Parts: sequence; C-alpha cells; structure tokens
Amino acid sequence: MTDNPRLRPVEVIPVEQDGTTLLYLKDPLNFASPLGVSTVGYFILSHFDGRNSFIDIQAAFSKQFGRLLLADELKDFIETLDRHHYLQSEHFLAHRNSLIEEFRRQPARAAAHVGTVYKADPAELKIQLDGFFAAPNGPGLPNGRIRAATPKAIVAPHIDFHRGGTAYAWAYKSLAESDGADLFILLGTSHCGGQTPFILTLKDFATPLGLVETDREFVGRLRDRCPEDPFADEYLHRGEHSLEFQVLFLKYAAQARAALTGEPERRFKIVPILVSSFHPMVVSQTAPERSAPVQNFLSVLSELVEKETRNVCYVAGVDLAHVGREFGDREPVDANFLKWVESEDQLLIDRLAALDAPGFFHEIAKDQDKRRICGFAPLYSLIHLLNGTSGTHLKYSQAFTPETGSAVTFTSMIFA
Repeated sequence: MTDNPRLRPVEVIPVEQDGTTLLYLKDPLNFASPLGVSTVGYFILSHFDGRNSFIDIQAAFSKQFGRLLLADELKDFIETLDRHHYLQSEHFLAHRNSLIEEFRRQPARAAAHVGTVYKADPAELKIQLDGFFAAPNGPGLPNGRIRAATPKAIVAPHIDFHRGGTAYAWAYKSLAESDGADLFILLGTSHCGGQTPFILTLKDFATPLGLVETDREFVGRLRDRCPEDPFADEYLHRGEHSLEFQVLFLKYAAQARAALTGEPERRFKIVPILVSSFHPMVVSQTAPERSAPVQNFLSVLSELVEKETRNVCYVAGVDLAHVGREFGDREPVDANFLKWVESEDQLLIDRLAALDAPGFFHEIAKDQDKRRICGFAPLYSLIHLLNGTSGTHLKYSQAFTPETGSAVTFTSMIFA
C-alpha cells in the first residue's frame, strides 16, 4: 500500500438513501464495481492525488471537520478502495491486465450495463423499452401501419435510460417503422480517450435480446487501410456504454418491426467505432480533418460505404453539454444558465442538421468548449460522412441533478 494514495479516474453519482446522501463511485472503464461512500469519505478520497501523504490527508481532515482522522481509520479506508480497484496500484494493474486478456479471448463483447441501466430478462426489457415510447413525453409506440423510409443516420443519446429513455425512443421510432438497414455504422464517444482518433473492435455484441453480429470483413478492410493501429485500445469497448445502448435499441427496433409486420426479423450487422477526443483541435483552433489520422480514417470509411450495395445507416451515440459542479464548474447551474445552455445547444444542433462542419466547429471552439460537448468528435465525424441529406430535430432534453447542481443535455435527430 502506497503512502501517497492515488484515486483512478471515476464518475461520482449522488444518491439519496434514507434521508442521507451517498456518493457512488463508478468506473468508466468498468474494471471496478460501483462503490458507495459517505460525503465524509468522499472528502478524504478527494485528496488521493498521488502527492498528498498520510499526514497531509489527516491535516486536511482535521481542518475540515475539527477532529482527528486516526492512521488506522485512514489505512482501512485506503485498503477498502484498493480492494475494490479504485486506486492506482499494483493490485489494480494486475486486475486490469487480467480483465483485458479475458476480453481479448472472448468472441463477443458481454453486455456491461445489463442489470443496472436496463433489464436482463428479455420480456422485462421489452416492457421497459416499450415504456419509453409510450411515456407521456415519448413519441408513441411504433405503428405497424406506417412504412417510413429508413433513415440515413440517427443521432441518439448515450445517457442512462433512467434520465434519457424517452429521447432514445424519439430517435429510434422511425427506424422501427421502416424496413431497417443491413449495416449500421456506429460512432460513439470514447469516454476514456484513446491513443488513436478511432478505435475498432471485431467482437460481436451480446444483448438480452440476442447477439448482434459485427461485420468483421468490413472492419478488416477498414483496418487494412489505416496507418495507425485502430485496435491498440480495443479494450475500451469493454465497458463503454455509448455504443452498447445503441446496439440494444437497434435489436429492439428490428424485433418491434417484425412483431408489427408479421415478417421475419431482419438480420443486420454493425461496425462499432469509438471516437476519442478532438479537444486538442479546439484548443489549437484547428479543424479536425486537418489531422492526417482523422482525415484518412473518414475518407477510407466514406469510400467503403459508397461501394456498399447493402442499405447502410449511420448511428451516433452522443450527449451534448455537461455543466455544473460534477463536471468541474465552480458554481451549480441555475434556470437562467440552463436557458443559455439550451440556446447555445440549439445553435449547434442547427449546424449539425445542415451538415455545416465549419459552423459546427465554430460553435464549440468559440468559447473553448465551455459546455463540454462530449459528442463533439462522433458528430463532427458524422457530418463528414453524410452528404446529400439534412437533419430533422425531434427532441431536446436536459437532465438536471440537483444534488450536484449539474446537468447533461442531449438531442434526438434523424437524417433522411
């Protein structure tokens, strides 16, 4: 155990339980299971930056709470966090390497968020997803009498279903009412970055509704024309939710369409692509396509899609703004600030709908991405992959968390 404990990057989710606020630590890489800590415990671990010693942490605690934090208490707390894999340590690295090797051996990516974000039982899951369509603020259940055109692209959230379920329904209803597609090109935010701009996997995706097959031949052709290794960080697919939630709704839409029409379920394949951060381009005020790896990948992907004889649809799994204390702002957001966020988001959505890449980039770069648009990279990539079409905005939402004074915004769109 180190004398200067260092917390790994984690997400913190406040939960009210029996009148007490607990803070749940969540590992975005899914190497650790969620762990609840008290507000006092969170204060302690907020000092685990790899620089503070035991004495430094005890001094900060005493200044904040006016009492001593015993060395044994601190040691037990550190051991608990390390045991649950939340500290950067040799114990964690051995655990991480073991899980990555196990992931590489598996032919399919296991559903990482089943049983937490969504139901594991297929019948219960269908009821859950149906409920998002049928909700008062939902778009209504898919209608079998409507035969919509298959969208060329879908923009859907990747926020958890509890906060954004109806927004997914708005994005996917037209697909459920269409003939569907043979191949879906998935573009999702890589919340943990990556060594390369785009991260591929050959693995199929397991869901409670059945296995969804990855088009290994298409992915292989894409890989063969990339100078950089798009599999260097393949393990990031293991716990990433931005694509998992889209795959689940694609499978649901195919089964809903089959149930409505009485026809066999249409088989389809996917090309799962995680897109890492384009933020350095915002800082340098440089359009992402001026980066050779970005330009090359998008050009090759576009060329491969143009040669396809199958029906192809793009899907972007993205959220928009992340504002408030949870995301690093000093002050909690209020109603007036959220109105400003909505107005700025709408400008961004308008540029997206028009496939205006310079305008889209300007809306983010003009204030150095003040709103932290986590879907920037996948959406900017989507603009460069689509042509001869325009977007229709269906639904805009803001999920506000009063416990942290923070909000996440997201949108639902289709391109026809």
